[in-house]
This record gives sequence, structure tokens and C-alpha cells, in this order.
Amino acid sequence: MIPESEIRRRRVKFPERGVELELVDFGGRGPLTVLAHATGFCADTLAPLAEALRAHYHVVSWDARGHGASEKLVPPEPYGWDQFALDVSAVTRFWLDEVGVRRVALAVGHSFGGTCTMNAAVRDPDRYERLALLDPVIVPAPADFPGADPLRGGPNMAAQIARKRKHVFASRAEIRERWREKGTFADWDARALDAYLAHGFHDRSDGSVELACPGEVEAAVFESGPKFDAWRDGAALTRPAVLFHAVQGNFPAVLVERFCARAQTIELRPFPGPHLFAMTKPDQAAAAILAWVSVP
Repeated sequence: MIPESEIRRRRVKFPERGVELELVDFGGRGPLTVLAHATGFCADTLAPLAEALRAHYHVVSWDARGHGASEKLVPPEPYGWDQFALDVSAVTRFWLDEVGVRRVALAVGHSFGGTCTMNAAVRDPDRYERLALLDPVIVPAPADFPGADPLRGGPNMAAQIARKRKHVFASRAEIRERWREKGTFADWDARALDAYLAHGFHDRSDGSVELACPGEVEAAVFESGPKFDAWRDGAALTRPAVLFHAVQGNFPAVLVERFCARAQTIELRPFPGPHLFAMTKPDQAAAAILAWVSVP
């Protein structure tokens, strides 16, 4: 794992966006790479991925608004995906100015982080060289699946789960023991789980710990997803991109194939893993990204 002494953290206010965001510099040498995490998590869940990319890139990230150590605004209005996409642009400009380069060599976005990164690259293509989209969220166009529910419950079910899930625990040790046995986190890379426990929870005054991303925030993110037109952005994207589709994930192959077929610059590559493969198989995910980047 990347030693904490090599990670630079700071909270930066973005007045034009009306929010303070926690920025994370994972270090490394080489061209600039910006990572965008998935809904409900934080930048550090991508630390193992960053660790694998650091040999080739200078890797930076941030906690999305309402997540991790970033500012918590009152839902639901601040959590439209258009707001997150505008944050991607603001953070990208910050890192470009900080490092002193004109373009992000590689923008990597996981889940909704990939969808919002794609939108930012459509609006401001000159700031991006290429994109790696790790199973980005694609809400089906109703005309493509009349009378069907290809996402098996979709955003509304995800929002209900977010509101009902347990948010306060006695300790991080309790969480690790509970989550290691079953459920979503049972197959996570141990480094990713440790990073999430360290930075995705807040310490409470009574000694317990609480999820850093409140359920109402996460639910608001899920509920605003269908209003965001990823199909429009995919068709409009001009930068070279790859979409790694999680073959054991939430999005049917036919949906992703249609999406990429309508795009001009997005190459589709299947990835043998679940939707959260950035955390379950970070080394394999990094290897897949690097293999794509090296293709002439």
C-alpha cells in the first residue's frame, strides 16, 4: 500500500462551485492521471489502483461532494450529476494548474465517476488526452428496452438500500469482521477495504464510527442519475476512450454494446469481475488500463 507519508491531502474551497473538496495526491512520477471514485465511497478506495499506476503516472484524486472528507451540502439539489460533472472540471483545472501541464494524460472514472468524467471531457475536450471508464453508469434509454427493466430495480432500489443501510458501527474492527464474512465487501482487496475503513468513516464523540457519506446523500445521487444523459455524452465524446464492462456487474452486455456502438471514440473491452472491480481487482484493473494505453 502507498505509505501515508507519501500521500498529500488538503481541503480546497472552490468558490465557483460553492463547495469545499478533499483533494488527494497519491504521488508517482510521469504524466498526470486523475481518478474519480464511485457513488458512496471516497478517493482512497482507489488507492490500490493508484498504487499500481504510480510507476507510470502522477496520480491524483478527490472526494466527491458529500463523500469522504469533502463538504456535506443539504440534499437533494446539490447532488445532481451535472453538479458532480462540473466538479470534475473544476478539480481537473486545479490539478492542471498545480502540476503545470495543459492536459490530463489519463482520466480514470469508476461507475458514476466515469459517467461524470465523460461529461467533463465532452464539455472541455482540450483538457483530456484519453479516458478509461470503469463500468460507468449507463441508464437505459426507454425506447431501447420498452417494457423492460434491464437494471433490475435500478436507481430507485439503490436509493432505498442507501437510506436503510446501517450507518453507525461500534468500531472499524466490527465493520471489518462483519463485511469480510459476506455481502458487497467480502471479495474486496484487503488494501481497498482498509483504505475505505480509514477514510470512508468519521469518528464520533462516543467512540463509534459513522459512514462519511450519509444515506440521504447517496440516495440523492442514485435518484438523480436517470436525469443525466450519458448516451448524449458518449456520442459526443471526441477523446480516445475505453469502456471496461464488468461482465459480472449490473449492466447487461447488450446495453453497453449499444452504447459503445453509438459512440465514435469509445472502445469496449470486457473485464472479468463485478461492478466494483476497481476495489475487488485493482491490480488487474490497472494492468488492463496500462495494456490499453500502450496500444498504438
